Amino acid sequence: MTEDIPGLIALLWRHERTASPRRGPKPRFTVDRLVSAAIELADAEGADAVSMRGVATALGSSAMSLYSYVPDKSALIALMADQVTAAMRHGDYDDPDWRARLDRLAHDNLDLHLAHPWLGTIRAETPPLGPGVIGKYERELAAIMPLGLSAVDTDASLSLIIGFARSSAADLAAAVAPDPGWWQVAGPALAEHVTPERFPLADAIGSAAGAEHNAAYDARHAWRFGLDRILDGIASMTESGKA
Repeated sequence: MTEDIPGLIALLWRHERTASPRRGPKPRFTVDRLVSAAIELADAEGADAVSMRGVATALGSSAMSLYSYVPDKSALIALMADQVTAAMRHGDYDDPDWRARLDRLAHDNLDLHLAHPWLGTIRAETPPLGPGVIGKYERELAAIMPLGLSAVDTDASLSLIIGFARSSAADLAAAVAPDPGWWQVAGPALAEHVTPERFPLADAIGSAAGAEHNAAYDARHAWRFGLDRILDGIASMTESGKA
């Protein structure tokens, strides 16, 4: 964990302050360049590949030289998360249909995590409370606020949608496209072992789901089904169950 929290916050918000003239030779890199190199490395090889040494190698420099730009790996991860969040694409959250707004919000977060799978695997000890994260939070709260929920429920609803998008992105990234002939092959083979007498529920329900999805599990269906149930739950918290 980065010990200098005020220093990290200043680093995250560096573009919003007037830079003081710097004495000495011109720096070889900028913080932006270092963070971009780390993001490229994480996108290609995952979060575990990100280290001061790994980023330095990508930049053709020494690990020690990077400490004049960022204090440690924890700060670097926070900067990476804030930068990809600031750059994410987001749809129109002004749609008068609240479900359409939140559906778009959920898909925007899904796309963010599909584009940067490492983002869902990091557990930053220091929350990256920079302009990217705060700006995203502000936009997304504005999409939920018209529902009239309490401040705590508004925040929790947003966290629920984002968390579901994050976990679903991992499922979708690992999913294999359903094979149209899968159930035709798997069904009869399983029928020899999964009998109605031994596994009545697994036989009846599993067979129906397998035939529907042509797979044992359909990540895309799970995403759509889960998101709809989350939106139904949010609707139930509004007055008379309607937004």
